[in-house]
Amino acid sequence: MIGALWTGISGLASHQTALDNESNNIANVNTVGYKSGRVSFADQVYQNSIGKGSFVQDAEKIFETGAFKVTGVPYDVALQGDGFFTVVNKNTLGTAETFYTRAGNFRMGESGTLQTADGFEVQGWAMSSIDTKNDVKSTNHNVNRFTDDFTQAMGSRIIRHADYIETIAAKATNYNETAQSDSQSIFTGAGYKTKASKLKDIELAQKHYEEMLQKYKDDPNQPSAGSTTQVSQINFKTGVPPDSVLGKEGDKLLVVINGTNYNINYQVTKTTPDWRAELWDSLPTTPVDERDLYDLENPALIEAMPTATEAERAAKDAEIAKYDRLAGRINTYKAMADEISNSSRGGMVAYMAKDRLNPTSDVLDPNGLYDESTSLADMLRGVIQIKSLVPGQEFKITEISETSTGNTGSTIKGSFQTTAEAVQGSGKAAIDSAQDALARLVSGKQQSVYTTQDLYGALGSATREYEFSMTIYDKDLDMIIPVPNDGGTPPQAITIPSNAVPPSTLTGNDLNDIVDAINNSRTASGAQIGDYLVAKIVNGNLVLETNDNNFDVEFDAKLTYTDTGSVPPVTTPTLIEVNQDYSGRKGAGAEFMEIVTRVDQSANQSSLQLRLDALNISDNKFGEFSVDSTGLITIKEGGVEYAVGQLSIARFTNNRGLEAVGGNNFQKTQESGSAIYSINNNNTDGVKGQALELSKADLSESLVNLMVFQRAFEANAKSITTSDELLSTLINLKR
Repeated sequence: MIGALWTGISGLASHQTALDNESNNIANVNTVGYKSGRVSFADQVYQNSIGKGSFVQDAEKIFETGAFKVTGVPYDVALQGDGFFTVVNKNTLGTAETFYTRAGNFRMGESGTLQTADGFEVQGWAMSSIDTKNDVKSTNHNVNRFTDDFTQAMGSRIIRHADYIETIAAKATNYNETAQSDSQSIFTGAGYKTKASKLKDIELAQKHYEEMLQKYKDDPNQPSAGSTTQVSQINFKTGVPPDSVLGKEGDKLLVVINGTNYNINYQVTKTTPDWRAELWDSLPTTPVDERDLYDLENPALIEAMPTATEAERAAKDAEIAKYDRLAGRINTYKAMADEISNSSRGGMVAYMAKDRLNPTSDVLDPNGLYDESTSLADMLRGVIQIKSLVPGQEFKITEISETSTGNTGSTIKGSFQTTAEAVQGSGKAAIDSAQDALARLVSGKQQSVYTTQDLYGALGSATREYEFSMTIYDKDLDMIIPVPNDGGTPPQAITIPSNAVPPSTLTGNDLNDIVDAINNSRTASGAQIGDYLVAKIVNGNLVLETNDNNFDVEFDAKLTYTDTGSVPPVTTPTLIEVNQDYSGRKGAGAEFMEIVTRVDQSANQSSLQLRLDALNISDNKFGEFSVDSTGLITIKEGGVEYAVGQLSIARFTNNRGLEAVGGNNFQKTQESGSAIYSINNNNTDGVKGQALELSKADLSESLVNLMVFQRAFEANAKSITTSDELLSTLINLKR
């Protein structure tokens, strides 16, 4: 009877524990991610085959996945299948405790990190810090993250590699507002572009950039090879007389590219004495006298011709007409170059050119090196170079011709060739090629223009001596430096004087002296202006332009003169202002930036920062938060989506060994083992965004269990009272 008392008491104790457990299940029926608890009973020791009651052998959690509730809340995340979110509680002492939870009702904390409802920081693979030197390509060295000015999304992709996730994103400032047409009077025949043509070129280059990004995303393991740009030349002259039939109104040029006809009528032109003198001086006299080839009279003799008789006037007019025809031919060639550059199809630029290796050749050479030239003698050769502005984009030339109208009408066929084939690259290098081309079109080279009037002025017979220097941003030194300089630290400015130029004879050849002085000036330390920019003559004007390798860099040029031959002498240099009417950007004059970010899944886990400004991506703090099925966290802002981190899903060999510590959290134990993670969480069933896992507690089941445990409790209490009554009877019998 004494044993029965103790057996009943053990039953009361164990069922009281069961009632406590079931009450807890009922209390957490609406707790997110809650796992119901279950009590396991066991019988106690036996004596003479009679048991001594029961005890609670185990109180365990049942780790079954609960139902999902779609909430539409961006920060809500539900785990599908097995696994736990990893969270860390950082206390004021600087230490941290790691917990594991199924509750995905997250939020952004004040620090910008992803946190649980009680402020624990969610762990995962965070975005690596941005290296502004290697991860950011910006046409403005003062800006290395997207600001509010970058309103144009140019393309972005999130690329998954074997053990890291890469985001490539590009934006630009509003090039629709900054783009301006080039000055046609300055740049005709030299890559002249209208605003509409510049915008069309950007559209095509952007499309190509996005195509390369998509190809890279589809296959990030493809070989990396840069794209090349097609460069072709056309020549309207055959080199065999009659090598040109242009010379009167109604004559025309024809070029057929990609099935499109480019027609230009002969440009009737009247020459001036200065222009005739310039052409005469520019035509070579050796080895073949080109003046004789065109049967030209010295313009000085033409002006000196008597005009007393009608025959003498006719002779003078006839000589001038020869120059007029040549001028008309040059202007027609230039007009054709402009027509191709500004085609509605876009994507090409054309300019008058000469073969650097054989400047006097009238025949195309497949091994030649062709450069832009607006020298009158060079343009008379009728060579136009055409370049694609989109790497890897091919264009096909099928016909070149000149046609003369009238009774003696005839057509002669020109020639064409390609000296650089269009080759489509692949991988990251192809993206770099596309990005560089797009950035050039969006930004463009700085072009500072000085006209002959700016350089010459009205100085009579005075002699003018020029000096040139500048300040420019040096990418390697990451600072603005003077050039030329002494090579010190930091570099100090020195000036290099150009050749003295008599302004009364300031012609193209005189400009060559200034151009050579600027391009070739080198100090003992090796600092050369030509290392940063190039000076060139464009249609008789001095143009300063940044080099190809630093096209996006701006410079501040200082061109001064001293009138050494004036009376009285002038010793103070006078600054020549850049001509604002003609200067500007070769491209659209906007800013372009590409940022590459990385989420390294082989790195240590940490808290996940969500604020874009804290990540140094953008000045804007917030964006549109989302999570994909692999736990990848992205923030979308301004039309661009960035991968900023990835949730790490922990798994354990024995979930039931985890210790529940409250707050929807568990801690690992020796029985559960350590957390196991995998790249891309590919050992899990993934996650579901904008949803929560509901409590696994079953209210109806718990109510049934309460009744069962209640009856069991009452029955155990009855066994105790019964034993007590029997014991009392025995005691009474003894009395």
